[in-house]
Amino acid sequence: MPPSASFARGPFLLVYALDQQLSQLLVQRMADAPLTPPDFAVTSALRLAQPCRPTELARILGMRPTTLSNHLRRLGERGLVRRRPDPHDGRAALLQLTAKGRRDTEACFPAFSDAIVLFRKALADEGVDEAEVLATLEAVGRALGAAIRAP
Repeated sequence: MPPSASFARGPFLLVYALDQQLSQLLVQRMADAPLTPPDFAVTSALRLAQPCRPTELARILGMRPTTLSNHLRRLGERGLVRRRPDPHDGRAALLQLTAKGRRDTEACFPAFSDAIVLFRKALADEGVDEAEVLATLEAVGRALGAAIRAP
């Protein structure tokens, strides 16, 4: 239900509500997919960035490294992600999808694509330009990152 004219949501409440709606859409559309939406977010980002260090993947996902570490541990236990030493820095690790991780991630594409198509149609029905939305969301992400880093 959209907010009434007498109730304007502030930016934090609106972002929180959008996150809730996105979660609902993805859970609904990906119900039969081999990965949950949060696991798919991690593996699909890794698929594009691999090989990469956990800190880089955390930055891409906007996740705290400790939160990502928990995801990576579970994904590793399921045989979806592997960690190997970085040949340029023995103290660091590089992450990659396993063959199973790549197959499971790619098996989610049809359901995820369905969610995106439905969203884009609804956005167009609202008369909203997707490129403008993406630019605004990137600016929101930068602003939140700056606020997190502020003393």
